Amino acid sequence: DKYYRQVDPTGSGRVAAADAALFLKRSGLADLVLGKIWDLADSERKGSLNKQQFFIALRLVACAQNGLEVALKSLNVAVPPPKFHDTSSPLLAGGGGVDIPWVVKPEEKMKFDSIFDSLGPVGGMLSGEKVKPVLLNSKLPVDILGRVWELSDLDRDGMLDKDEFSVAMYLVYRALEGEPVPMSLPPPLVPPSKRKKPWVVSPADKTKYDELFSKTDGDMDGLVSGPEVRDIFLKTGLPSATLARIWELCDIGDIGKLTREQFALALHLINLKLTKGLDPPQSLSPEMIPPSDRQNIKQNNAVNLAADFSAIKELDSLSNEIVELQREKSSVEEEIKEKEEAIRERSCEVQDLQDDVAKESGELQRLQSQRQKVQEALEELDQQKGSLEEQLTHIRQQTSQETQLISSLQSEHEDQEQRICQYEEELVQAREELLALQEESRRLQEKVQAAQEQLTPLQESVRDSFTQVAQVRNSAYPFGGDPFKGSDPFAADSFFTQPSGTTFSSEDPFAASADPFGTTAATNDPFAPGDRIHYPFAAVFGNESFGGGFADFSALAKVIVRNQPVISQQ
Repeated sequence: DKYYRQVDPTGSGRVAAADAALFLKRSGLADLVLGKIWDLADSERKGSLNKQQFFIALRLVACAQNGLEVALKSLNVAVPPPKFHDTSSPLLAGGGGVDIPWVVKPEEKMKFDSIFDSLGPVGGMLSGEKVKPVLLNSKLPVDILGRVWELSDLDRDGMLDKDEFSVAMYLVYRALEGEPVPMSLPPPLVPPSKRKKPWVVSPADKTKYDELFSKTDGDMDGLVSGPEVRDIFLKTGLPSATLARIWELCDIGDIGKLTREQFALALHLINLKLTKGLDPPQSLSPEMIPPSDRQNIKQNNAVNLAADFSAIKELDSLSNEIVELQREKSSVEEEIKEKEEAIRERSCEVQDLQDDVAKESGELQRLQSQRQKVQEALEELDQQKGSLEEQLTHIRQQTSQETQLISSLQSEHEDQEQRICQYEEELVQAREELLALQEESRRLQEKVQAAQEQLTPLQESVRDSFTQVAQVRNSAYPFGGDPFKGSDPFAADSFFTQPSGTTFSSEDPFAASADPFGTTAATNDPFAPGDRIHYPFAAVFGNESFGGGFADFSALAKVIVRNQPVISQQ
C-alpha cells in the first residue's frame, strides 16, 4: 500500500505505464527482467496497472531479487518484501558518511532498546502492528506518525530493528518537543549500522564468501586460481563472457589468481547479476576495490606517474606524426563510413522488402487457408441446417399429435372424474340406505324375537287345551244339558262377536245328526284328523295339529272359555 500510494497519489485506481516503469527501475533489476514482470502483471494488455496488478508486479520484483524465477508460479513462494532505491534516503542516495556521529545519545539508545525488547521482537525485528500502539500513544497526528515510520524503515522491509526503532522514537520525542519531522532523514540520524561503507561487500556476505574461499583454497596459500574456482563460477549459470569479465575486474594485480577479498568481490558481482540483473561495470568504482588492494593501487599509480613523465618527450615527437596520420585516417574512415552507411541503408531496405514480401505471402497463405476452412464450415453448417429443419418438422408433427392425444386424454379424464364423483355420491347414498335398512332389520328382528317370546307360552297353553279337549272327547258327556244353549258365552269377546242380528239357535248345533265334527264330517272339515288348523286359529295357535276331531264342541268351548284371557290379550 505504501508503494502504491507513491505511484497513485490521487487514488485514481490506475497506474500509468510510464509511472510504473519509473518506479520499478528503482528495484535495480535489468530492463529485460522488468519487461517480463510488466507482461505478467499487465495481463489485460491495457498499458496500465490496477492496484491488484501492481501488487503482483511488486511480488515478482521480490522474487527476482531473491533469485527466483520470474513466473506466476513463484507468487506463492514466501520471500522478503521487495527493495527499492529511495533517493530521499541519505543511506540509499549515498549520503551519510561513516565518520558523522549519530545524534542518538547512548543513554537514549538504552531507553529505546528497553522499549524495543518489551514489545516482544521476533528475530530481532518488530512488525508494524507491534510498533503502531507505541506511536499512537504519542497522540501525534497520523500523517506525522506515517512520516516517522517512512523515515525509520530504512531498508523498506516493513519492520524495524533496534536501530531503526531508535530513530523512530527519537523523531517522536523531538516532535513532542515541537521540532518538525523532516521530509528526509538527515545524515546524522542514519544509524552507523545502516550507513554505506567504503566496500560494497557487506560483513555478512564477506563471512559467507570467506567460508567458501577456505574450502576452495586447497593449497592454503591464500590465493585461488582459475581452475580452482571454475566449477563454482560455472554453477552460477552465467555466460562465460560475463564470468571472464568478472575475473578480469577482480584480478587487480593481473597474477591469474584471486585473494580472499578479490574472491569475495567476484562472488558479489556474480550475485548482483543473478539477483538484480546488473552487468559487471567497465571498471571498479572506489567502493568496489577491496580494502587490501587500495594502498597497492596508490603505490602503483605513483610509479606509473614517474614513468609517464619520462615518456612524455618521446610521445610529443610522435604525436605530430600521429595527428597527420589520424587526419588522413579520419578522411578515409569518413568515406568508408558513408559508403558503409549507404550499403547498410540499401541492405536494410532490401531486407525490409524481403520481410514484407515474406510477411504478405504468409498472410496470404493464412487467409487462403482460413477461407477454405470457413467455406468448409459453411457447407457443414448448411447440411446441419437442412438436417435440423427436417428434425424440426418431424418434431412439430409429433408435437401436434401428442397435443391432440393429450386433449383427448384430458377430456376422458374429466369425464371419468365426473363419473367417479357421481359414483361416490351414489355410494354414499347407498351406504346411508344400507345403514337405514340394517337398522330397520335390527328393529324388526327385535320385534320378532319379542313376539316369539310371547307366543311360546301361548302355544304351550293351547297345547294343554287341546290335550284337555281330547280327554273330554273320549269321555261321556258329563253335563245334563248344554250350558250354552240359547246364549253366547263369547258375547263379551270381540274375537267371537257375531254380526248384528245374529243369535244362537235354540237347537243344539252339536247334535249327533248335525255334528260337524263327527266321523262322517264333510270332506272340507278343517278339523279332520291329520289336517292343520287354519286362520284365525293359526294366527293364535300356530301350526299345531288338532289330531282327531272333537266329539263334542261344548268341551272345546269350555277350554276356550278357560283360556279366553290369554286369547284376548294375544
